[in-house]
Amino acid sequence: MKAAVFYQTNVPVSIEELEIEAPREGEVLLDIVGAGVCHSDYHFVDGHIKREVTPWVMGHEGAGVVVETGPGVTNLTPGDKVILSLDAMCGYCRTCSQGSPALCETHPDLPVSRMQKNGQPFYHVRPTFVEQSIALADACVKVPRETPLEKACLISCAVITGIGAVVNRAKVETGATMAVFGCGGVGLNAIQGGVLASAGKIIAVDKVPYKLELAEQFGATHLVNADKEDPVQRIKEITGGGADYAFEVVGFPVLVRQAIDSVRPTGTAVVVGVQPTGEDIYVDGWDLLHDRALIGGWHGAATARVDFLWLLDLYNQGKIKLDELISRYRPLDELNEAFDDMNQGRVARSVIVFD
Repeated sequence: MKAAVFYQTNVPVSIEELEIEAPREGEVLLDIVGAGVCHSDYHFVDGHIKREVTPWVMGHEGAGVVVETGPGVTNLTPGDKVILSLDAMCGYCRTCSQGSPALCETHPDLPVSRMQKNGQPFYHVRPTFVEQSIALADACVKVPRETPLEKACLISCAVITGIGAVVNRAKVETGATMAVFGCGGVGLNAIQGGVLASAGKIIAVDKVPYKLELAEQFGATHLVNADKEDPVQRIKEITGGGADYAFEVVGFPVLVRQAIDSVRPTGTAVVVGVQPTGEDIYVDGWDLLHDRALIGGWHGAATARVDFLWLLDLYNQGKIKLDELISRYRPLDELNEAFDDMNQGRVARSVIVFD
């Protein structure tokens, strides 16, 4: 089967034929139907995230159909449609029991190898830029048979990460003001989260006019082009002293600093974007003393087995946008072109589809 493989930074991803094993204990074999193209994937290529173990089979946001189940799998059968979660959730460890299954302790995301070529192992967790994937059953959320997986695949990461950061992690209150730094796939969903939370003002910050136009379509009440004005000052002007919440959804410490600076005393800045490996974030102690908070937001603080299904319900009711997130569909062979579209700001989200 075809798979996208990362070997080293600053080199295009390679599309190769790999052999895949049968599923082991607790695993399932999937035919992937749709896979969203996220900056987190490209960050291996540009060195933003350091990947020491290679060759690495890429992708993380996706949905597919169960082909085969391994020993011990009782909740899924061949033919079931599933959305993959970034995180496998056992349901009984400390973090799962305390309501944080996105940080499950039983299933840490350690590299495994169920794929190989000419005897060489290829490493992965739950890859989606592949025709077939091996995944833990505990990372699969079964969805209704009528679900369009080429669209619902975005719930896997972009939708839950953005909406969940607002409604699950920050718990934005009705009427609160919020700013979103970065209006890509995840940022647009943070804006949708603000709409769902009935936020009073939703301020979108980006440098790309096209993304700001999308942000308005997704519910932003105010638009700030960071290339033309100081976003911190403008947010303070719009809110009368600072937002209640600010979400950094790009992945750079300088933007985290701006998010902190843009919230008022008692406000909260939320780190949603994947930060560069090994880089620190510095906070002025007085900001914390003035009751500001800086928190993380991993995978939208998701309880995937529950959250994926209510998000799917909202989509089916027309209350959240998925179709509008997808700017282009491409085959796997055009993954590098999809990365280029993303980096040039030409798309909200591209989706890789498989015949």
